[in-house]
Amino acid sequence: MAWLLASAFVALQSAVLSLVNDTVKDDYMDEVFHGPQAREYCRGDFASWHPKITTFPGVYYLGTAYGWGRWAAQALVGKVVNTEEACSTPFLRSLNVLLSLACLLTTRAILRHRRSHGRLAPGQARGGPQQQQAASDAAVSPGLHALVLALYPLHWFFSFLYYTDVASLLFLLLCNLQALRRSYLTAALAGAAAVLCRQTNAVWAAFVLGESALAELGLADAPWAAAGSGAGSSGPWRSPRKSGSSVAAGKGGAGQGGGEDEEAARADAAGLLPELGLALSRAWQRRGRLAAALWPLLLPPVGFVAFLVANGGAVVLGDKEAHVPVRHGAQLLYFGGWAALMLWPQLLPEVGALGRAAARRPMAAVVVAAGAVAAAAGVAHVSTLVHPYVLADNRHYVFYLWRRLLDRHRLARYALAPANAAAWALLLSGLRRSASRLWLLGFLACVAATLLPAWLLELRYFTPGLFLAAMRLRPPSPLQAGALLATYAVVDAGSMFLFLRRPFIFADGSVARFMW
Repeated sequence: MAWLLASAFVALQSAVLSLVNDTVKDDYMDEVFHGPQAREYCRGDFASWHPKITTFPGVYYLGTAYGWGRWAAQALVGKVVNTEEACSTPFLRSLNVLLSLACLLTTRAILRHRRSHGRLAPGQARGGPQQQQAASDAAVSPGLHALVLALYPLHWFFSFLYYTDVASLLFLLLCNLQALRRSYLTAALAGAAAVLCRQTNAVWAAFVLGESALAELGLADAPWAAAGSGAGSSGPWRSPRKSGSSVAAGKGGAGQGGGEDEEAARADAAGLLPELGLALSRAWQRRGRLAAALWPLLLPPVGFVAFLVANGGAVVLGDKEAHVPVRHGAQLLYFGGWAALMLWPQLLPEVGALGRAAARRPMAAVVVAAGAVAAAAGVAHVSTLVHPYVLADNRHYVFYLWRRLLDRHRLARYALAPANAAAWALLLSGLRRSASRLWLLGFLACVAATLLPAWLLELRYFTPGLFLAAMRLRPPSPLQAGALLATYAVVDAGSMFLFLRRPFIFADGSVARFMW
């Protein structure tokens, strides 16, 4: 079944790539930097660098190896081509199609690992093994779930252009997968490759390090969480002592025993500070084993910090004036809203869960909700920025998002505060069903570290965080997966139709196309 899905995905990607290459024959948008730079490398000129390119050259190394492979294969059959042709942009786009298939297979492997290693031992889940099996059967397979995520609109669209996004995501997923398998040296190599494709992946490499440390300590998962469970699991904010569940033991749970499971459950029930105290206590007790196991994962973030020092504190290589670090708090509001919109079928049940929690403690719920809305409005007031690139380029959907929604009226940003607060509440509630508070804290810190300094609003910058969140949520039911697939399919078809069939002409006579 998995290979059937992969074959269907490859056929779809190949057909769309053919349409893109037939319609958009020349470099488009950022390809005018990426394509020529890759061809400089293909010619062997590794000292050449375009001053407008902001990222590390990882994608160009991949493109060069891919182009040289084409050149060598054609030379073997007696067809002589030059490096310019071997590394043409239409051919380089096909590299991203292959990498998107690798992303699908890696995502599937991560989801399979989480389900198999996160599952409670028989009899531990509420209702016994029969109910646990029924809960597992109610979710779609990891392969189908991965296929749905592969169609996530921002990831899918850039699979057909020679951009950095797909390679960047692939190496981050590989880093996550190898860390879950406790192959930390391989994970570090994949993390380094992810950073070579995009600098902000250094933050997510640090996240993988933190997640791995929590997993080794037996504190990454919510104590009541059973892989794939929906029925029979306690609500996201309920005490684990009431659920009768504990963290999985054995290899997937860092080898902890039943006593440590109960200790983790008590700390989780007591709140964040006791949970943090338990983590620090366990880390100190096992400091030697943790250091021996996890030291490779330190290399990508430490190496990036060394680069920052050498680069005068600037994250980017080129175009530094347009990518000055700022405090753009509204980015966090946008991420929460976008994630809730893109994962809505899986987050919809959280409306009922939060409603039941509010009914149990109505006054506390009112205070928390009012505080969350006030915080969202305050962030929007003091930290809503707009980059000149957004205002100047009407080819990007963000231009219209800003003009027609976010800046339509001076009160619009405040009117959206309740929706942004609700979106974050749903996302955190969904994640809390399977992740510990410490995992959530690390995730929020990394979302902030990657997005808060970013002046430019680009929805594709949300992709790494969204994928990591999506893979942490409870697996979708067939109905949820179908709704998500339909959502992505409509958005994908619409965005590609506009890109290919609704071009418009700039004042200078050049062809412009709508895109993310």
